Amino acid sequence: MNAAHLHITLVHLPVVLTPTAALLLAFALSRRQSTTSTVALALFVAATLSCVPAFLLGEGAEEIIEHLPGVSEDLIEEHEEVADIAFWLSVALGIGSLFLLALRRRAQNLYDTGVKIILLLGVITSGALAYAAYQGGKIRHPEAYSDAPASPEHEEKD
Repeated sequence: MNAAHLHITLVHLPVVLTPTAALLLAFALSRRQSTTSTVALALFVAATLSCVPAFLLGEGAEEIIEHLPGVSEDLIEEHEEVADIAFWLSVALGIGSLFLLALRRRAQNLYDTGVKIILLLGVITSGALAYAAYQGGKIRHPEAYSDAPASPEHEEKD
């Protein structure tokens, strides 16, 4: 396995875990289930932890694919910019979730407010991660995107 393969494999974890945790946390809040909210917060932490190696492997993945035929440097840059924002949102989400996990038995009012803020941040982060995945998919899967430029070998000849 090389950096590109590992990057592609690992990026799926936060893209799936983050919205799953957000849905679980929304459910927990609606039902006032503290155990379920604890699980959701732990899933946010896990999603953040899976973002770290994926983010760190991104540069190595770029080095491997940037010179391949049909790969657009512009698409790589767009993905990189969006992924950077998604990564830092995820880090904030993970740190906030960890903080709330440590706080949950000590300051209930602060915890209750914090969980609502984390839910909002989880929804925003889910959107950012989904958009980063969308941009990343354009790099090597133009067939899945109507707005992605066709690679030279797939363009029609005059």
